[in-house]
This record gives sequence, C-alpha cells and structure tokens, in this order.
Amino acid sequence: MLTQPEVRRYSTQSGLRDMMIAEKEIVLTFLLQFLSERRILHRLAFKGGTCLRKMFIGSHARFSTDLDFTALEEHDHEDVILAMMGAFEQEFHGIRFHIPDNSYYETQDGLSWGVNPTYSHDWNEAGVSQIKLQISRRETPTLPPERRPQYEQTYFALLPFVPAEITCLALPEILAEKIRACYQRNKARDIYDLGMYATRPLDYPLIRRLVVLKLWQAGDTFDPARLMRKFDEGREFDWDDLRDLVRRDAKIDRERICADCASGFRFLADLNSKEQVLANDPYHREQALWESLRRELAGE
Repeated sequence: MLTQPEVRRYSTQSGLRDMMIAEKEIVLTFLLQFLSERRILHRLAFKGGTCLRKMFIGSHARFSTDLDFTALEEHDHEDVILAMMGAFEQEFHGIRFHIPDNSYYETQDGLSWGVNPTYSHDWNEAGVSQIKLQISRRETPTLPPERRPQYEQTYFALLPFVPAEITCLALPEILAEKIRACYQRNKARDIYDLGMYATRPLDYPLIRRLVVLKLWQAGDTFDPARLMRKFDEGREFDWDDLRDLVRRDAKIDRERICADCASGFRFLADLNSKEQVLANDPYHREQALWESLRRELAGE
C-alpha cells in the first residue's frame, strides 16, 4: 500500500474533502490487480462508475467506492466467492483483505450478488473499511467485452506493480446500463456519469436498442417520456450522494447536468416498431423478439 503522505498528496492534488476517498480509490486499484493476478476477473467484465473512471475518463470523472461486474458466462457464484475467500487469505502488497461472514448478499430479484470485503493496512489498521463488490447475473454481455489498459493516474508511478489490463463492457453497453439505472433508481451519481457523455458523439441506435433490451431483461417497461421528465426536473435524484465523490471546489451544476442529459439522450424516444413492442412487454411474452434483437446486436 502507498504511504499515508503519498495518499495525502494525491488527495490534495485531487481536491477531495476526505482523504479516505483517495485511499479507497487507491485500494480499489490494488484490489483490481489482486483479483486479476488471482485469475478471478477472467470470469467477469468490469462496468459501472468506477469502470468509467479507471478505464475511460480518468481524473475528470467522479470518485467511486465500489466495483461492479457482469458475469461473462453462467457460473455458480458460490465458486467465485470461495475463490475470493481463498485468495484473500494472503496479504497483497501490505493490504489485508477479509470477507466477513455476513457480508455476502443477493438482491431480492436474484439477479445480482455481491460481497463487501473489508481491508486494513499499516496506517489504517481498524479493519472496518469496506468495499462494495457486486456481480450481475442479469444477463451476459450483449456486445463483445473489451480488454483495456487502465487510465493513467498520478499515483501509478508509486505502485509496486504495473496496473493490469482489465476486461470491461463496451462503452455503449456501460452507458445503456447507466440509463437503465437512471430510469429505475434515483442516485445522482448515475445522471452525473451520463452527463459526462451527454454532449459527446454516441451511437444513438445502438445505445437505444441496448436500453430497451436491458429493461426488458429486468422485467420493466420503458417509457422514454418518463425518463426525459426525470432528467428535465432533476428533483428525484439524491444530489447529496455526490458530495464526497467530486472535488471540493467543483460546482455540481444540477441544471446543466439535467439539461445536457435531457438534450443529449432525447434519441431514446425514437423507438422503432420492434423496440416499442419490447418496451411495453414487462411480462416477457416477446422472448423470441428479444432474442432476435439481442443476436442482431451481438453479430450472431
């Protein structure tokens, strides 16, 4: 693990209110390396806000405190947990990871599971600092995953290893999952992440199709007008959720973020006839149509 002065310096450079957010950012890098070297990540594809920061955007993105993955294939999740527990018995570059007995969980819909490992090291010895690690088994990736180098950070030169390349979801699929998250929950970090891409060139038909497929897979309808209202108003999002994850001198411009998302993602309303059928099928009656559209995107 890096020394406390090194982490404090990185925290100051990053303008964070809480040095322990910087510490956790660095621990996440160690944990990714650890899981990669132990060949646990070969079953998984990285995704979510931490993936956007570490693989696509770098220091311009918000900080994060968790790791999200999608299973690359059907597997017994208990096997992965056992592999993690066995691996965590060994210290990794001064960091001691531990999976508490009660930290395993499965979501109510049974479509995701996770563990919350704790960690400690020489200058954070309490052993209560926690990382949320979640794996989705909602569906395997639709687009081919990509193996990418991690985005260079200032502290990389201090690491005792060269950060591994990580397999992650393709960017359009990550953004489609962020849109699904915005539609189904009210975390401001989701709309903040989307705001980073709302004014950039995107493959509109591809992302729209992915959003429809993913909400169908989740047993939900998709009403683009409802999402646009949510973007326009911005009231439903828990903006306090972002406070410690951005620079202390950063102004979280809610109106601009909401306006950018409402404008940048208005293409989601342009559903074609097949997408419209799936968008109104929460009971999975159109399994054959979903499979056909999924295979078309996957190039099968």
